Amino acid sequence: MVKRTGPPTLDRRTLLRAGLAGGAGLGIGALGACAAPGSTTAAELAFWHLMGGGDGIRMDEILHEMAGELSGARIKQTVLAWGTPYYTKLAMASAGGRAPDLAVVHLSRLAGYAPGGLLDEWDIARFEPYGVSEETFAAPIFERMQVDGKLFAISLDSHAFVRFFNPDVADAAGLLDADGTIPAASDVEEFVDQARAMADVTGDLGICYGWLGDSAHMWRLFWTFYTQQGATMEMADGVFQFSEDAFVGALDTIIAIISSDAANRRSDGGFAFSTFTSGGAGEFLSGVWDVPGLLDSGVPLDASPIPNLFGTGLDAVWGDSHAFVLPHQDRPDEDRREKVYEAVSLILKHSLTWATAGHTPAYTPITLEPEFGGLMPNTHYAETAEYLHFDPAVSFAGSGSNWQAQFGQAVQAALLGTASTSDALTSFTEMTDDFVRQAVI
Repeated sequence: MVKRTGPPTLDRRTLLRAGLAGGAGLGIGALGACAAPGSTTAAELAFWHLMGGGDGIRMDEILHEMAGELSGARIKQTVLAWGTPYYTKLAMASAGGRAPDLAVVHLSRLAGYAPGGLLDEWDIARFEPYGVSEETFAAPIFERMQVDGKLFAISLDSHAFVRFFNPDVADAAGLLDADGTIPAASDVEEFVDQARAMADVTGDLGICYGWLGDSAHMWRLFWTFYTQQGATMEMADGVFQFSEDAFVGALDTIIAIISSDAANRRSDGGFAFSTFTSGGAGEFLSGVWDVPGLLDSGVPLDASPIPNLFGTGLDAVWGDSHAFVLPHQDRPDEDRREKVYEAVSLILKHSLTWATAGHTPAYTPITLEPEFGGLMPNTHYAETAEYLHFDPAVSFAGSGSNWQAQFGQAVQAALLGTASTSDALTSFTEMTDDFVRQAVI
């Protein structure tokens, strides 16, 4: 176990307020280009989110579906570019008194926002008249919706990293069980052997994983294998702790897969997607948000969770969740806020539409509906909602964070075979030390 000292020294909200007062350096001009929530009427709820592409289309569909059910209010969407620009603008709006009524964040980013006073708490009891309660969420998701025992987020979904496969190729390779499922390999050798059997069928590759130049994808598979070993990363009393052995074990496992004769070691996302959808590979490791594109391609498609390759018996995969938050308002209008509770409840109840994007609805009554059971391959990985592992709950981690981006820079050379896993460990440790020293609480 490695321990790194470097106590956080700044309060996020104080820092942002100081930046707003000074103006320069925090992009006031950029924020000024966004919608001004304070200018909306009492019946118009300002809703900021980061959902573009297919996700944005589906969110728009949901808001239209529920429009007639939300009496006395309507929702005005503002869609912002995902990643650092979105999170910076949301933090500035909350600190500067320009907060929208409702926003979306990734649960993995919650630790960087809730403790600094940028978000207001939800009251789960206020959801009860609308049929939403703690019991309507999977346990690990409800747990991550809280910070220090306070509820700061309401999850819309879970989205995990999974193993897609071509059932026709897998069947021809003799891999499928009688029920049509692919068996879970017990170690990396067996996993690679399955890929080799599929490569014999395709005449090309057995497995595709598009990681080159994509820090997020590097992190997602690494975190899957790291947590399958029972390891954690956490801050304890100002000290960041992680397992060096699990770090090396996870990275060596990825290298064993991508450097095998069943894979292409230098594969980016476009190559991996096109190779799988053209029948050039039997398996494809990616996120569930690829489901719409994969179905549109017409490739025979099924999926399963990524199996545990370490013999620990732990079900563990990387995952995250889009979640609703209340950006801080000094004096919220309670009638207006009540409409926000009602609106979020309605979105959750219409999240079967959201599931068609590949996501698993966090509102569990939806996953029990026959219509959800008919969604393929969604139902074959929906179980991951019960054991997905979010990014470390530290202020600098999470989807779209600079820490995640620099993780990719630390490990890419090792994945390419031009540096060792020991070199990657050293780079990761040094760059994480920098983040710990500069951490904002």
